[in-house]
Parts: sequence; C-alpha cells; structure tokens
Amino acid sequence: MYTAELIKNPHNFTDEQIAFGRLAYKISKKYENKSLGDEEATEAHWKELVDAGFAGLYLPEEYGGLGESMLTLCLVFEQTSAAGRPAHRLVRGQSICSTIFLRNGSREQCDRWLPGVVSGKTHFAFGLTEAHSGSNAPKMKTTARQKGNKWIIKGEKTYISEVDKCGALLLAARTPEANGGITLFVCDFPNPQITTQRVYLNNMVSYAKQFTLFIDDLELGPDAVVGEVGKGMKYLFDGLNPERLLVASQAVGLGRWGIEKAVAYASRRQVFDDVIGKYQAIQHPLGEAYALLEGAWALTVAAARQYDTGSQAGDEANAAKLIATDAGFFAMDRALQTHGGSGYTTETMILEKYLIARLIKSAPISREMALNHIARSSLGLPKSY
Repeated sequence: MYTAELIKNPHNFTDEQIAFGRLAYKISKKYENKSLGDEEATEAHWKELVDAGFAGLYLPEEYGGLGESMLTLCLVFEQTSAAGRPAHRLVRGQSICSTIFLRNGSREQCDRWLPGVVSGKTHFAFGLTEAHSGSNAPKMKTTARQKGNKWIIKGEKTYISEVDKCGALLLAARTPEANGGITLFVCDFPNPQITTQRVYLNNMVSYAKQFTLFIDDLELGPDAVVGEVGKGMKYLFDGLNPERLLVASQAVGLGRWGIEKAVAYASRRQVFDDVIGKYQAIQHPLGEAYALLEGAWALTVAAARQYDTGSQAGDEANAAKLIATDAGFFAMDRALQTHGGSGYTTETMILEKYLIARLIKSAPISREMALNHIARSSLGLPKSY
C-alpha cells in the first residue's frame, strides 16, 4: 500500500540525504495526530529536530551547522510534511534569514546570529509584509531615516509569523537616503519600541501565530544594517526564492500525507458491496493527485539543485511553488472528499492540514504573483505591476 515515507529514489539522492529524510520522517511521524495548534507538541517536535541537527542542516560547519545543500533541506522539510507535522521553523531560520546573512551579511553578523539558529535557541521573525502594500514591497511605508550614526525606523508590519517565540527580527524598511530603496536591518526581539497585536485567523488552526508589529522610532546602530543601504530588494530574493522551494516541498509532503490517508481509508471503507477504493470515482482522482505530486516534486528537486549552484533560481523557484501548491492542495482536497464526513472530524486531522495546503497557495507569494514573475522573466512579456 502507498506510503508517504521516502522509499523510492528516482531523483538520485545520496545515501546521506536519504538518511536525513528518513530520520526527519521518523521524528515527525510521532506528532502527526497532534493538533497543529498544540504548542506543547510543536515545541517537543522542534526539540527533537534540533537535537538531531536539523536546525543547522543548511548552515556551514564554521557556525556549527552540517553544511548540507538546499536540496537536502527541501527533502527534510518534505518528509516532515509527509509525516503529517511540517517543521515550519526550518523556513525562516535557514531558507530566509540565514541565507540572506550568508550571501550578504557581514562576518560579524553571521558570527552573532547563525550559531543561535543552529542550536535552536534563536528563532527569527521576518518583518516584510504590510497591510496596504501586500506583495508590492517597494511601496512599503515603513521607513528608516538616518540620525547621526543611528537609524530611526518607524512603521507597521503585518502577518508576521511566530513573533511570540522569536528572539531576533530581520526587518525591511525604505531608506530615503538611498532614493527610497529597501534596506534590511537585524535586531534583538522583543524590543520596547515594537509593540505587537495578534492577528486571528478565522476558524483556522495553525502551527504559527500571526501578528501585526507597530514600530515606533526604533533606534538601531550601523551594525544592524545587513549588506549595503538601499540594496535590500536584491538581498530579499536570496531568501525568498529558497522560501518558495521549501513551501513547494511542504505542499508536496502534505499532499503525499493526504494520499496515504485516503488510500488507507478507501482500502477498508465499505459502503455498498465492496470497499470504496475499488471504484474509479475514488481511484482516478487519487491517481491523478499522485501523478501531479510526482511532477511537482521533480520540478522542485531540479529547482533546488539549480539554487545550489549559486544561482538565485527565481524562475525555477516560482514555477515549483506554483505547481507544487496546486498539486498539494488538489491531493488534500481529494483526501478530504474520499473520507466524506469523517474528513471533518478531529480524529482524522485532515481538515487542519487541508487548510494549510490551501493557505500556502496564497502565501508566501500568491500563485498570481508567481505567474507574473514567470510571464515577465521566463517569457519576456511586459511587466504588469
């Protein structure tokens, strides 16, 4: 019977990568029946992953990490998701914030922040999104103005994940001194000049709470600037493209988890004269979901390998995120439909993961913005936004 665990190896993963994937699956499988909103389970799951070295999987050995590839990180995240418990902290800590530091930060910043990521003691929040500007980051209203050798930052950010757990903040702001260009800053968190307000998601259970940040004359020194002033927009994509790869990996993993549950249920559920898995109305949608997921995973693997060459892999990452989140949601939708009414019960845990699979079609980066990027960058069409 079908299993979401890494068994076959059509993509020529190394023995070490397979071992990482299987260990991540084994750890995460213990928590698949715990609600995504169970904070005690979330912390216990994360501690096991940290103890196994996954918090520093992608980071260089000089900072205490394992020095593995982005592909290996994607495989691990896919397998935690396939086990039913996505390790969401791998995304901000390694694919976004740490990658931006490694490619653009100073040696002092890397020495200051990366060892804490590896040890699991430092959780990053990522202050980018604003309510009015959405995906149009250059239109953000948060500003950083220079006053002597200090920077004074004022503004508002929203849908910022897990602020209640973080100890550091990577923050984007417009800098008038650099013709309004985006500059990235890093600082400790909590901070008395930043207040938070919980954003409640209607009837949705998630592994990370969302917050709005109100930044009131936050004062930072020059050592808080990541890279060069005004160059932050370019730096952002050093983190946002791998984020898209990991979200694609999560979508594939969740879809596989859903198919595994649906196949098992369809193989035992008898309504009329035989189990429902015998009927093509069940077989064909699940078979299609499987095929779409395999195609999405092949594209994601290829995109991660491209990123590991030193490329930003923007076209590939956007295409992978687009196709994988569509495929993952389709698979979870078929899983829910296969289960009928029982799919909505807390016993099956399907609805929670179904909603996560739907959420990641919209954020981070909506499928429409991914299509905008593909149309402009890959097809050479005029920019539409």
